[in-house]
Amino acid sequence: MKINQAKGWERLCRSIYQKVDLLAEAKNARSSCRRQLANIKGGYRGSNHLFRSQVVPFWKRYGVKPKKMWYDLYCFKDAKYDPRYIPEDIYWQRIYPAFNKPSFRHAYTDKCFYNQLFPYLNQPRTILRNSNNCFFDGAGNIISFARAKSLLESEQRFVIKPAVYSGEGIDIFFYEREHNNMDLQKLMESYGCNYIVQEVVAQHNVLASIHPQSLNTIRVISFLFQGEIHISSSILRMGVAGSRLDNISAGGLACPILPNGNLAKEAMDKQSQWVTSHPGGAVFDKIKVPSFDKILEAVRIAHKDIPHFRIIGWDFSIDENGEPVFIEYNGAPAMNQVSFGPLFGELTESVLNTIFLNEAEFGN
Repeated sequence: MKINQAKGWERLCRSIYQKVDLLAEAKNARSSCRRQLANIKGGYRGSNHLFRSQVVPFWKRYGVKPKKMWYDLYCFKDAKYDPRYIPEDIYWQRIYPAFNKPSFRHAYTDKCFYNQLFPYLNQPRTILRNSNNCFFDGAGNIISFARAKSLLESEQRFVIKPAVYSGEGIDIFFYEREHNNMDLQKLMESYGCNYIVQEVVAQHNVLASIHPQSLNTIRVISFLFQGEIHISSSILRMGVAGSRLDNISAGGLACPILPNGNLAKEAMDKQSQWVTSHPGGAVFDKIKVPSFDKILEAVRIAHKDIPHFRIIGWDFSIDENGEPVFIEYNGAPAMNQVSFGPLFGELTESVLNTIFLNEAEFGN
């Protein structure tokens, strides 16, 4: 008999919801894979013989039959199959729920509680937050709607975004009094509840020189395994064409960051094409991300405080003084495999043996 567990009906309902939710994620991932392959004319398109000899045996031991399309996408740049890549549908249905707690996904990633979760991280100044229809000022005091509205009216500019659902830049709005002639009450009402309003971060001149209109952020994927925080990948995301957003889905670019903080030679665009320079002229391998080591150290410290998520995506920027600024984290991140490489790298077999073969994570 297991203690501290949900009862029968509650456990069943949670299980059904989780399976439906993750099935939807897997379905969306397969659709996205097909779209990306169409953009790159089928990707690597290695022979069936190569796929069956180099990839299939690796996964057979785990009782998994991966689809070839994933490897034609992931292995396009290097033009050779690497079985360590994790097919995204397998990730969502088998690996993600084994490592992360899906039921904690929305509550624990609520941006309104970042100050409580990570008080030691440098964060943008909070002007206003709304949690469950309750308004709070930047100091955490409960305030009225009228007071909340007056706080926004006193600001020259700010960014407002959902506190729970804002992935890929969805519903993020940048307000500038000089350029936005709008009714702030209607703006607040349009967001309903559970949103946060913060100052617009002034970024380091190195990042601004690439594309000043967007806050160009460093996305780091970390995973907790065998008692250590491992860095899976790091990429710099950059906006293009005057966009305020840096997400690839919004038309931005993603460039791998090397361990020393230098950018790789090429970045990937929305069409899964690789380019050596930004449309604005910046040459990627001539750029070094400021304070990159500080970001990785912050990730290793913060990840230990939220072990409910063993795989986390972190977004940081760098302020004008060269200090990392924590923007947000994602308890259900994409894997950066197309732009960087296998999610678990050299630890892939150890991780998969733990999940699929029930091997002890720490050995004997």
